[in-house]
Amino acid sequence: MEKTLQNKLLLYALISAVSIIFLIMPDYAAVSVPLFFILQFACWFWLAPKKKPLWLFVPIFILSLNPFISASPIWQVSNVFVIIALYSVMVLVMIDQFPIKEDSFRFIYNVIVNVFRPIKHVLLPFKWWSRDDQKKTELIKRVAKGIAVTVPCLFILIVMLSSADLVFLEGTKNFFNNIWHLLDSEMVYKLIYGIAIGLYLFGFMYIAYNPEDGAQTHETKASTKDLAILNALLISVLVVYTLFVFIQFRYLFAGAQLPYGLSYAEYARRGFFELLFLSGFNIMLILVAVRLTRLRDGLGPKIAEYLCHYLCVVTIILLTSSFYRLWLYSADFGLTRLRLLVFGFLIFEAVGLLITFLYIQKPKFNIVAVYLSLGLVYYLLLNLVPIDAVIAKNQVDRYFADHKQGISYIMTLSPDAAPQIARLLESEKVDDQTQQMARKYFSDLNARYSVEERGWQGYNLSIARSVKIRY
Repeated sequence: MEKTLQNKLLLYALISAVSIIFLIMPDYAAVSVPLFFILQFACWFWLAPKKKPLWLFVPIFILSLNPFISASPIWQVSNVFVIIALYSVMVLVMIDQFPIKEDSFRFIYNVIVNVFRPIKHVLLPFKWWSRDDQKKTELIKRVAKGIAVTVPCLFILIVMLSSADLVFLEGTKNFFNNIWHLLDSEMVYKLIYGIAIGLYLFGFMYIAYNPEDGAQTHETKASTKDLAILNALLISVLVVYTLFVFIQFRYLFAGAQLPYGLSYAEYARRGFFELLFLSGFNIMLILVAVRLTRLRDGLGPKIAEYLCHYLCVVTIILLTSSFYRLWLYSADFGLTRLRLLVFGFLIFEAVGLLITFLYIQKPKFNIVAVYLSLGLVYYLLLNLVPIDAVIAKNQVDRYFADHKQGISYIMTLSPDAAPQIARLLESEKVDDQTQQMARKYFSDLNARYSVEERGWQGYNLSIARSVKIRY
């Protein structure tokens, strides 16, 4: 690699490390997070060997907006992993090792492997530096060896002398306490963290200029015996599902008289998570069946295709049943984070099933890539939609409609819910206990979130709006 490019990559590592310390590592980083990724985009636009893959900074930037527009912490950890995966995809697209057009799972393997590849290159800047100035490197090695020998000896000597003389012990304690106060442990931690992440991002940029050979794959053809077993499995599963669908139409959707002394409310409110799991299992079974039959002709593959279509219909009914059960439950108890997320996931899965219908008929596109793309779109929406505000509005509306069971739940939500909770302080219909809970919510919020302490990096739209509310 030429010297000029090496210097540019080293400068990128330095910019990344410094910007992480001052934009990502502050205690209340908010508006500074999207600023960091704007700076990252500028660096990649300057250095990247190909510009087209940089469109992946769009979802990265959307995820980075979450700490700025929302005060809810629920996506903080998962956003880190998603952003790392998007960096990995961007680099793989640059080096032509992202086989998304192939109908295989290899691109997922490549993304996961590429997440760890930068770790192999984090020491490269030090190797380049040591090759450029061997005399300084040798001097540093000799100094390091001297320190390695001297420090243990000094430690033993100080311990022994401190045990022998109390005045010396107190003086030694004071000396080391002063040194410790001079060394800001938090700043040292941020410095180490910033350098580590800066070198990791440098590794991604280095891979963009030095592609490695990707893993190869091969198609799998199913034997006649495999197809017989597959069709027998599909038929057995569908027989059970057909009976279950009949029960759903008779008792859940049509509201027939329930046996065994069950109440309709108890029957309707149970089972949506189990049905959600089964719908996911059905989709996996369909993908496996299409994978095994798409390269074959004859009666067996044709039967499997019809069975997969029927399984798709059954899965849609399962999703409808799950959605209806959850709807009935939420009608009585209101929304929570989990219920709202499940509602969204059911809609996302229904869209995926419609695409699965097309895939069964013409399996000529990468269905896994389509599912992951839909999942990314759904996840980006979750980062942009103020979930806590939606939940609080639902519960406050229910409160004013004399459904008061969930009002205490919204008092545990983030400042995103503050404008809705403020409605409880503005109405004369609210009882004293609820108003007291709302005042305590705002009192705790103002005590926890100080705009002055957060600094400019910590400016957050949701918090800035909530602290202005008078209670």
